[in-house]
Amino acid sequence: MVNDYLKKFEFNYESSATGSFLVVSTDAGENVLLYQVEMLASNPNKNILPLDIRQKDAKYNFYYNITSKLALSQYLKRNKLKRNDFINIFKDITKTILSAKDYLLSDRSFILNEDYIFIDPNTMDVSLVYLPLNIENNVNEQLKNFTMNFIMFSANIEENNSDNFLQRILNLLKSDTFNILEFNKLLNDLEAESGMPKPVVQNPAVSEQNVPLQASPTPAPPKPNIPGQDIPKTSVPKPQTPKPGPVRPNVPKTAPQGQVAQRPSKPVNTNEKTVVKMKYKTSVIIIGAVLQAVIVIGSVALLASGAMDSLGNEPIVNILGIGILAGAISYALWKTILNEKNKVETVTKVVEKPAPRPQINMEKRNFTTVPNMPNVPPRNNTPSQPEYNFNNAGNARNPLNETTVIFPTHVEETVYLGTSNSYPYLQGTVNGVTEQIIINKPSFIIGRLKSQVDYISQNNAVGKVHAEIISRDGRYFVKDLNSKNGTFVNGVRIAANTEYEIKNNDKITFANSEYVFIIP
Repeated sequence: MVNDYLKKFEFNYESSATGSFLVVSTDAGENVLLYQVEMLASNPNKNILPLDIRQKDAKYNFYYNITSKLALSQYLKRNKLKRNDFINIFKDITKTILSAKDYLLSDRSFILNEDYIFIDPNTMDVSLVYLPLNIENNVNEQLKNFTMNFIMFSANIEENNSDNFLQRILNLLKSDTFNILEFNKLLNDLEAESGMPKPVVQNPAVSEQNVPLQASPTPAPPKPNIPGQDIPKTSVPKPQTPKPGPVRPNVPKTAPQGQVAQRPSKPVNTNEKTVVKMKYKTSVIIIGAVLQAVIVIGSVALLASGAMDSLGNEPIVNILGIGILAGAISYALWKTILNEKNKVETVTKVVEKPAPRPQINMEKRNFTTVPNMPNVPPRNNTPSQPEYNFNNAGNARNPLNETTVIFPTHVEETVYLGTSNSYPYLQGTVNGVTEQIIINKPSFIIGRLKSQVDYISQNNAVGKVHAEIISRDGRYFVKDLNSKNGTFVNGVRIAANTEYEIKNNDKITFANSEYVFIIP
């Protein structure tokens, strides 16, 4: 079975003032490769999660920083993958595995499981979990099984292209000679055929990482010295690696892996297209116009000269006769001129209008001016949990994220936008105006990234994809989605990626935006 090797590890999630973490625990008897931990710390890689190691209760705990990232399985629940998104995700995965040996890492130590592969919802960059252990896996078999399961069961993938890219991938997966190099080459070919390089998303100047809460900092515990893990240091020549080269510790040299082709850079203007059209030569059109003018002038002169009077016809008959003759000559003239031989190619550039941005389908909300807020239950603080000083930091409007305004300009006016009826809702106050967030879906996402959430917050301290409200069998749960500033239930911060049941009148806080959960 694929991922059977993961059964000997424990997976948990923790949150602190510094962010959200995936914690992978294993027995202290495992041979931890400390030089690989040092290599990852010295050479950050956006496609490998940052790693910290701690020892506690006869276990090694590997801490991976997943702040502001989504588990790939969470992303797939709500998004239909387009062709290029699928290609980019697997190019990130194969590129990272193939370049592992350049960093003295093992290509067998990456976890290929959609629950433990993380994606930045803003840039679509993929980050993998790397275990600095000796793991005996067949990387080709592991990647083959993961990709097959991803296509068949995990993802909803669009197949409206004429190249049958999924069938081509499945044919390779079914081949007895499947290997990661061939898979990476096919992905590069598919990307080249599409002509659509991975877009470079500009990160906004203001984000949740720039608006931290004013809370007592919790320093991370120092790394303990792990006995028995000294690595023999020998002087070896530094292998050549792609620039910028990583700073290598003194460890035995490994064979460098070939570089993986990088994605082409983003074009300057993706909306500009070159159009080739066929047009008649200007000189031919001018000659035709001159001859046409000669025919008209000659016809008028012939009538004016009186030469047609000798025929003894009525004047009207003479006019019709000359008109018919002139028309026949003109037709023969333009038929001769307007042929394919007199056409030339012209190249023009057309700038297309950008496609309209997708609109978020959000439930209408009530905004009601009230003299006083209803009584809110006091916080249930526990001695083991730090108390955070909430303030108005991060409530400034962020035009770079195009945040939707959720309250009216005139606070004395009551604006009716709907009714919650039987739906539960979150109720809070902004500038003296009561705001209701109606939870009208079994999975309801709150955050700032318009394309990924059901409710768009204008508070910059709230994460891009901050938290999820889940309705199941008449019960309700809240789950923090690896946000930086955290989610709190009755004043206590909850761990990331873990469901916590919430009940009527519970106080729910996203960063420093406070709400009361109401079940009608």
